[in-house]
Amino acid sequence: MGLSFRIIWILLILSWIIGSSSGQTVVEVYDHYNVSITLDKDKAHIKETITIKNVISKSIVPGYVDKTLIRSSQNKLLFIPLPGKKDCSVDVENVVVSFGTSRITDVQVTQTDKSTTIRYGLWFPISPGESQTVVLEYDYLDFADPGILFTQGYYPMAANIPINNAYIDLDLPTGSHVTYSNARKSTSQDLISWSKESLGTDPWLLKFEYSRIPLPTSPIRWSLLLWIFILAAAVVWSYRHWKPEK
Repeated sequence: MGLSFRIIWILLILSWIIGSSSGQTVVEVYDHYNVSITLDKDKAHIKETITIKNVISKSIVPGYVDKTLIRSSQNKLLFIPLPGKKDCSVDVENVVVSFGTSRITDVQVTQTDKSTTIRYGLWFPISPGESQTVVLEYDYLDFADPGILFTQGYYPMAANIPINNAYIDLDLPTGSHVTYSNARKSTSQDLISWSKESLGTDPWLLKFEYSRIPLPTSPIRWSLLLWIFILAAAVVWSYRHWKPEK
């Protein structure tokens, strides 16, 4: 057994002892959790750059990290969006995890009816007060939920390790515009971004809608507003057309 392997195992045992004796004590945080989403039709390439910081006075080994993906699909009647949604798993491919110039090979992808989990092992020590950065990349198939004029997208960010600074940027297909999002966005050149500070372990589900129609960003989905307008116009036309003459 090599010296470096022994050191890692000793650090793992120390981390377990510290965690067991301190209950819910936080030993590490995601100081920065940056996500880049590049859309190509209904597929997305996801790049997550995660900075892990040791916040205790002893060295730690992060161990296994789980990234759970859930696709929230809007209930529809034909093309008309209805209230409510359903959760399902997603298809991912080309999963790559890297640390510095090294590629991590301890990676597993599991799928259930309602979720998909990417698990990867981070078996390196982090000294007290220091940080290390890992990069997770994958292709997310059927990321977008296309409609006639508007396309919907969702991205879930959640972790059992506190997140200090969360950041998501979105690169849309050429000619597309964000017409709705459930969080305040900012725009820089061709990128749209969202950020949250001190997210902690609270889940963050980013929802957005985009279209080739250059509409302003609305707090209500334009797809829903469009169908409301169409139905209202149909009711008015029907009333006027079938209104009995006096």
